[in-house]
Amino acid sequence: LEDKGCAPWVPEGGISAHCKVDQATGELLFFNYGRDWPFLHYGVVNRARELVHYTPVPLPGIRSPHDMAFSSNYVIFNDFPLFPDSEMLAQGRYVVRYHPEMRSRFGILPRRGNGDDVRWFEADPTYVLHFLNAYEEGDEIVLDGYYQENPVPRVGSAAAAQVAPGYQHMMAFLDQHAFRPRLHRWRFNLTTGQTREETLDPRILEFGTFNQDYAGKPYRYAYSAIPTPGWFLFSGLTKHDLQGGGSQEYLFGEGRYGSEAPFAPRIHAQDEDDGYLISFVTDVNTGRSECVLLDAKHLAAGPVCRILLPHQICSGTHACWVDMTQL
Repeated sequence: LEDKGCAPWVPEGGISAHCKVDQATGELLFFNYGRDWPFLHYGVVNRARELVHYTPVPLPGIRSPHDMAFSSNYVIFNDFPLFPDSEMLAQGRYVVRYHPEMRSRFGILPRRGNGDDVRWFEADPTYVLHFLNAYEEGDEIVLDGYYQENPVPRVGSAAAAQVAPGYQHMMAFLDQHAFRPRLHRWRFNLTTGQTREETLDPRILEFGTFNQDYAGKPYRYAYSAIPTPGWFLFSGLTKHDLQGGGSQEYLFGEGRYGSEAPFAPRIHAQDEDDGYLISFVTDVNTGRSECVLLDAKHLAAGPVCRILLPHQICSGTHACWVDMTQL
């Protein structure tokens, strides 16, 4: 295989983990971060694959953002109190520390705005690995994501206790039940500058997906992966009704672990949840893997299709669905 090299529009600072695609405009929204001022940049690539906007977003120091969000008119960045220790960096060591005495900050910027246009909103201290969606509602921007109750887990977690001493620290950071992430909602009032926040689901959940046709817009349904205690594995999926309340759940079964499940809309779909969730599931009992399709309307009913793969694959994390017309 021969790679095609780096896309010509990629800036010197590269792009970070979770860039976003606005299905309505065809734009790719991205950020990057580094060790030098201004520490964060934001960019926009249009449908023609041209870099049409790129601006610094100054931060107080080195940070470790992993994700971003957007609405119809704004992008949302974060400045969480979990970041590298500057003294350790000076010694060539990358050591991240949590500062619970500090507030979380969310930066809201017009999608074609410059760094000077960003407005910062404060919230409870946490770290968010993944956001779900954001949208505008009156004077507010609504943001959903997975709030971590414990951003720096103890080395003595259940996962760490099961491995050799040299790997205990690593395993503590692979156990989602040690982080205790929960589906959370923030509301930022652009008129008053106030923040409101609430927990949407008390269960330990992460790696959320939703119908990407509703990205940046009001939406009703979201889907979360159910982490397995002690390991970086997913034992099932949950469907959230964010407007009507309630949820559905499907578990893969004993010794069966799945991947993040992107939503694939049914052709000519009329409803937001008219489509399928797709997950790669590995059965450690049989050593087999399969691609599983679930009807998003009736998640609890289980798979409507199971495609056996020719080889066992490892448990995956991220995945996405792309319509063939976009390739």
